[in-house]
Amino acid sequence: MAGWCPNGSWSGGICKPANNNRSNWMERYSGARVLPIGECVLLGTHNSGYDKQGPHSPSSQTCQDVPIYDQLKWGIRVLDLRVQFFQKRQGEGRFGIFHDTDNGRYIERDVLQPLLRFRRDYNAQREIVILNFHRFKNFTAEAHKELAGVLKQVLGKTVVPPACKALAVAQLWELGTNTVVSYNHGSRDASFWPGVNQRWIGHNQPRLAVLKAFVEKVGTEPKAFGDLRSVQAARYREPFFVPHDLSGEVMGWFAYKPQGGPINKHYIINTDWSLRCRMVDNVIAANGLRARQRGAHVIRSSPDTDRSASRLQTQSYGIFNMGNGYWSPSLDFAANTSGYTSIQVITSDADYASEIRYGASSQPIKRGDRLVFRVEPGKTPVLLARFNNA
Repeated sequence: MAGWCPNGSWSGGICKPANNNRSNWMERYSGARVLPIGECVLLGTHNSGYDKQGPHSPSSQTCQDVPIYDQLKWGIRVLDLRVQFFQKRQGEGRFGIFHDTDNGRYIERDVLQPLLRFRRDYNAQREIVILNFHRFKNFTAEAHKELAGVLKQVLGKTVVPPACKALAVAQLWELGTNTVVSYNHGSRDASFWPGVNQRWIGHNQPRLAVLKAFVEKVGTEPKAFGDLRSVQAARYREPFFVPHDLSGEVMGWFAYKPQGGPINKHYIINTDWSLRCRMVDNVIAANGLRARQRGAHVIRSSPDTDRSASRLQTQSYGIFNMGNGYWSPSLDFAANTSGYTSIQVITSDADYASEIRYGASSQPIKRGDRLVFRVEPGKTPVLLARFNNA
């Protein structure tokens, strides 16, 4: 039997648990919200656009059961995208999904629009999704620029800039950003992140014991804070050379345990047939444990009621909100004595102007502004990014 779904129902390639919600799991469950997205445990789909419901689905290349809309609905948050450029086509047909061949799926129609529809249908504006553009075929320099233009036009202000990679997920919510575009090519647009560091064993038919040992090894490798790294747990199976259903194996290789199982050594986990087992449940639990082990939390605050100069705490990640009823004309930073870097987000929905002072500099703050600062111990705060959502 395919899949691994104890205490749940398995149908159509999806293990459906009886008692949890996967469409809004980042917002609903504690854990991921207080971690930077690069420090979260996330489930991805290997070659996300190659699913059984595609217009053309060669059995040796198809490795997911359902299209991207359903992947997102059931908890997938990292999409592994391989894009082919068709110079002679027009419109949405210019950027197609490929494995070895083209399966008739396209970036705008089958990736970007389903993402927007998922957010509308499930009120999922707080679910952070990583679009990892991993491989490119038949691309030119102009094709990269054209694809970047499509992505920025469709996704708009929701794109998380790379300057914000250290922000906790809850801080990204305050900015109105929710989509990381990672782009594995030197022609990357300035608003995109570097490509996910995909750790792959290097061949398609490793023995299970060898693949298990590789997964364990990746779990011991150091990773720079905030960077994106995935482990590829996938293999092909004879005699028909098709993607192997590793549901039972991955549930063991990435098991969750209350005091720390192997999943807590990893970050992004990519596999084939990703939703046939209860890996999303392991991911939810693992993020909760990681947040507790790191003592991660985000402090939300507002100006004092006397509206005098307000001082932002810098002992943790922080969100400082201002509005008409809780406003201050002048802000500054308390000294960071925590020994750790603090990230602070300042938001204003007040009709009155303010300013933030840091060192010898200052920044005006007006309605709709969202400012992001990095505050290192003993150093002057640094402005990382500025948005306006008015």
